[in-house]
Amino acid sequence: MTIKNLKKSNGFAASDALIAVLIITLFTGIIASLLYNIYLSNASLKRMSKANGYIVDVFEYVDKIYYDKVSENELITYFNNKYYYQEDGTTPNEDVEVVAEKDEDTLVEKYGDIPFKAIIDLKNYNEMEGNPDTKELDLVKEITMTVKYKLGNKEQEITIKRIKSREKLVTPNKPDLNLLSLEEGQRAYSIKEINNNYVVCNENDTNWYNYENGESAKVLITNKTLEVGYILAEEDTLIYQWIPRYAEDSEGNIKYLYSNTNKYVAEQEGYEILVDLEQGTVNSSFTDSTGEETIQLVGIWEQLLDTNLEL
Repeated sequence: MTIKNLKKSNGFAASDALIAVLIITLFTGIIASLLYNIYLSNASLKRMSKANGYIVDVFEYVDKIYYDKVSENELITYFNNKYYYQEDGTTPNEDVEVVAEKDEDTLVEKYGDIPFKAIIDLKNYNEMEGNPDTKELDLVKEITMTVKYKLGNKEQEITIKRIKSREKLVTPNKPDLNLLSLEEGQRAYSIKEINNNYVVCNENDTNWYNYENGESAKVLITNKTLEVGYILAEEDTLIYQWIPRYAEDSEGNIKYLYSNTNKYVAEQEGYEILVDLEQGTVNSSFTDSTGEETIQLVGIWEQLLDTNLEL
């Protein structure tokens, strides 16, 4: 009787052990699968974040440069100089992770297998299907950037489009209040001339200045708190006027320049373009060499020593 019970007991023990092994094997597979999925999820988030970062970087650069400078070659060169090449512009960085080209075939042919592949495509509005191919409609560019990367055995990609509109080329340059040097407690107030007096106005006032009519933008710097409409008193003498960036030709004619460039705005085939200044001298006051690097200024503020309130 005892022997039978032992056999029966041993039989149950073997079955339990087999079931336990099967359960452990099953759960080990499930856990391994969960861990792998967690790894893929984390890897996916990291790579997606990097891919988005590459795209954002390019689009931020697009925002900073002029419309006419935006091209496939310009964006690809910017991207590769930042992420692919070392400072010399010819030697690839160690452990290269990303490179950009105009299409994937060209990228693979030139650079081989790269963890992140950036493809930058650009189309002008007047070159898009269904739109008339006329120079006058060269007002909008569509930039498409795709970043591809491997995740496991599959290739993932992120594609984002961005529109760049031709900027309004405004000259003379608008007054920049940020270029004023103010001491602690001082404020700058826009002022305009009314009935032989200087009067505080809003900086968005359309009558604040008009360089076409020879009326310069002026500000009063003071420690006082003033309101629009305030008429300047005799003690309000710290007045500055804005001089936008310009060039002067040999006959003394003034040509206002765009932003901080040596280009002026001209009209061509119905729209405005930037043209290089071929003749004329840019006033040296628009170049700031006091710091570590030379900065070209959009304009300067010049103090009026003789304010003559009774104009």
